[in-house]
Amino acid sequence: MKFLSDDFLASWIDEERPTAGSATGTITLQTEGGPDGKVAVTFQLQDGTVVSASAGATKGADIELTAAYSLAADLFCHRADPAVAFMQGSLKMSGDMSMWLEVLPALQARLRVPDASAAALAAEY
Repeated sequence: MKFLSDDFLASWIDEERPTAGSATGTITLQTEGGPDGKVAVTFQLQDGTVVSASAGATKGADIELTAAYSLAADLFCHRADPAVAFMQGSLKMSGDMSMWLEVLPALQARLRVPDASAAALAAEY
């Protein structure tokens, strides 16, 4: 299964049940430097739960994140701290800063819970 494909995203949601505070909105992650060049993924959050994720960008996302493909894999596998990556400039954010500040602590909390399923799914990156 290819990292960030629709199959990967569906399995990730089913197995991990990712949450992000209590935010409701849309987040688009733009990656570059992967085997397929630039890849975008869009996540829909409802009351803090990721209810859908699909390949491709959506216009008018509440938050747009940009990162290297390898950093995206590390974030999915709980190997990278999104706050550190953001402060270092390797994870860029534009959009709703209040939503980002709500989502960020939930993403950081994932570091404390290694996810073997995401690591296995992302092994192909």
